[in-house]
Amino acid sequence: MKAYLALLLLVITVASSQVQASAWFTWPTVGESTLKWGWWKIYTAELKTPTGKYLASDSNLALIIRYLRDIDKNDLLSATDKQWQHLGIPSQQRQQWLRVLAQQWPSVKQGDRLVFVKTATEGRFYQHGKPLGKPLSVPLSNAFIGIWLSTATEYPKLRLQLIGQ
Repeated sequence: MKAYLALLLLVITVASSQVQASAWFTWPTVGESTLKWGWWKIYTAELKTPTGKYLASDSNLALIIRYLRDIDKNDLLSATDKQWQHLGIPSQQRQQWLRVLAQQWPSVKQGDRLVFVKTATEGRFYQHGKPLGKPLSVPLSNAFIGIWLSTATEYPKLRLQLIGQ
């Protein structure tokens, strides 16, 4: 009986994280920001959570990135690597994660939108409402979202706008 209850609890937990991940578009917006480089606008970013508020301990969130320029996949990967270097992630770990992302990410065109949804058990990219690749591990998901939400981010003003401050 205990084993049955434990299995039932596991199924409910997994199902609930999947429902939460698929419902990100109904979540309220916490904040929005635009990344600019010189006079060029690169993308707009929007952060959503189930409550519309951001807490560093939140495991459920969605980051929506709307690209304002065409960007080649290799340039996206290079920019991600640069941000992870800034956050102090070791080279070997960065390279491993970049290989995973290289299998999932497309090159983006102006107007494209990529969505990253993070739950307690995984992270996942979506484009046009469809998942890109396999779910990502929690450490990789945390490292990716840390580019925007870490207190050590290279863009602290963007972070503050995203988290609604």
